[in-house]
Amino acid sequence: MIEPKQCPKYSKCSAPLCPLDPDWEKRVMHKDERSCFYLNEASKPDAAQRFEGRKDEFVFQIAYRRMSLMKKHSSTLKRRLEKASLKGSRITASKF
Repeated sequence: MIEPKQCPKYSKCSAPLCPLDPDWEKRVMHKDERSCFYLNEASKPDAAQRFEGRKDEFVFQIAYRRMSLMKKHSSTLKRRLEKASLKGSRITASKF
């Protein structure tokens, strides 16, 4: 079973809704809290291509598959990801 501590961002992450958390449905996200890097990236166009072959692709794949359920669970997360989908990828930005 995959757990949040297997995420490469785990030690610096403060997102209350983690797609790797088996109990994510029991969690609440408030408007002033951060959202998961992988959920943010999964919301962007061409995200799958950016993660292809990366060592953290498995985290992205889980985030991508759970994203729609998680957005239904949390309107705060839904709004955050809608905004994130309109911005550029942090992965692409870090390559320059």
